[in-house]
Amino acid sequence: MADRRTIATFTLPGRVRAVAFSPDGSTLAATSTDGPARLWDTTDRGAGAQLPASTAGARAVAFAPDGRSLAVAGADGTIGLWDAAGDHRALGSLTGHTGRVNALAYAADGRTLVSAGADRTVRLWDPVAAGAQAVLTGHTDEVLGVAFAPDGRTVATGGVDRTVRLWDVAGRRTTATLTGHSDDVNGVAYTPDGTTVVSAGGDGTTRLWDVAGGRATATLAGHTDYVLGVAVDSGGAMLATAGFDQSVVLWDLRGAVLTSRPFTEIWHAAYSPDGRWLATAESDHAVRLWDVAGRRVLATFAGHSESVFSVAFAPDGRTLASAGSDGTIRLWDTAARGRSAVLDGHAGTVFAVAFSPDGRSLASAGSDGTVRLWDVAGRRPLAVLTGHTDFANDVVFSPDGRTLASAGDDLTVRLWDVAGRRPLAVLTGHRGAVRGVAFSPDGRTLASSGNDGTVRLWDARRHRFEAALAGHTGSARGIAFSPDGRTLASSGNDRTVRLWDVAGRRTVAALSGHANAVWGVVFAPDGRTVASSSTDGTVRLWDLDVGARLAAVDGLRTSGSAGREGSPAREGALPVWLRRSR
Repeated sequence: MADRRTIATFTLPGRVRAVAFSPDGSTLAATSTDGPARLWDTTDRGAGAQLPASTAGARAVAFAPDGRSLAVAGADGTIGLWDAAGDHRALGSLTGHTGRVNALAYAADGRTLVSAGADRTVRLWDPVAAGAQAVLTGHTDEVLGVAFAPDGRTVATGGVDRTVRLWDVAGRRTTATLTGHSDDVNGVAYTPDGTTVVSAGGDGTTRLWDVAGGRATATLAGHTDYVLGVAVDSGGAMLATAGFDQSVVLWDLRGAVLTSRPFTEIWHAAYSPDGRWLATAESDHAVRLWDVAGRRVLATFAGHSESVFSVAFAPDGRTLASAGSDGTIRLWDTAARGRSAVLDGHAGTVFAVAFSPDGRSLASAGSDGTVRLWDVAGRRPLAVLTGHTDFANDVVFSPDGRTLASAGDDLTVRLWDVAGRRPLAVLTGHRGAVRGVAFSPDGRTLASSGNDGTVRLWDARRHRFEAALAGHTGSARGIAFSPDGRTLASSGNDRTVRLWDVAGRRTVAALSGHANAVWGVVFAPDGRTVASSSTDGTVRLWDLDVGARLAAVDGLRTSGSAGREGSPAREGALPVWLRRSR
């Protein structure tokens, strides 16, 4: 897996419909449109064995947990049971479906087999006695994917009715109907701990669902066409998705959550320049310094008398600035873990602070409508920039340090000439308060986020509007560019973090998991991680590697899923590989 290269190629006539490995990995089974199912020994990679002609065109295949038998689902609705370890003789057949069988899955103990059919039914079978156990109904259209929970007590299914359904096996009833996909649900899988169901959608997304809560916890967007199949590795760390865009995408499901004190809201977070530390601004009047690798608090800076709303590291990492409701800006020595200065001047809450690229100046924005410049070494004010007619919510320096951008409740983004201490431009277009601003690394683009739920892109040099990115279902708050400028992250009151392809002007991922509004979002210096801060009292760390193309797959459909026919695969897929916090 480390090499990410093809190690063998097995050919079948027509299009490959389904594949499955035996539990020990020694045998590979596959079915195709124009020929019988075949079995290959993965160690010698020889010609393999061919099952009888009755398996031609089979749409699903599954090994029993002991690897000794194989279930193959035919287009006529019959499920054939075959000896997989010996002479490949027929062991029996299961009949009952009135249309083709699209997917199969065994329970972990091997005593129950579940099938999903075009007849809108989910059927439970005794594969040992070759008899029917139950017929589960509820889907309103063809059922395409099925999976057993690891404990065998629950089954998950997905279908053309765009739902994921959870079933109680013993009670023979639906326990949950999960909605969110806007097209067919082509495949489903459980994580090894049974707490999460993963679904593959015809809408191009993969969704993760919390089984106990019956809600979506993440939406992964990386394929550019239908997602046909999903599979989770035995350790629960890696998810693989396969799509009609000719790509297989690997997603790392591990992650981290930094949790502060109970009932504490985390308004903002900032990485140190080397990425080793994360500072958080919190409602309990404290600033906390976290060891990112160790997921632990290194220091708690106390001094603010009210909520802290913003934190920022100096470029050398030796100084940390914080600001809050008490109207002060505080500078902290990160090595000595102590306060070094207090800057007063704002007539109300200070919502944001930002260091200049050379670290010599600090900018702040406050509820008094002013943007202020401070001399860091001299601990003194340099300038007061006025123009906003309501709260100034955010402020940021351009990469060359010559321009400031600020965001205000007056629906404007304002640009300022730092050296001349004067306004340069007023950018209008947001239909609600503007919450955040961020410059691209090359300084050419400015992004803003607002209460109107949009993220807007501006030409920072010509001072003109370029695009509006819509997706948040509530106020958009935090905003940040990746270090390479290709990806934009935004956070919002809808509890999500969204990743945007800047050039394509489109969402590439919507990350869910926070239980409340997400106020802040920031990229790590290496661009591989995004940290999001929320009023739920947590910071979540999300690892991303946009554009990690891992494999090209033509016509491959994973075991346990079935998707649409006849859709052309497209070139140029841009998969996303990311780590989602739990």
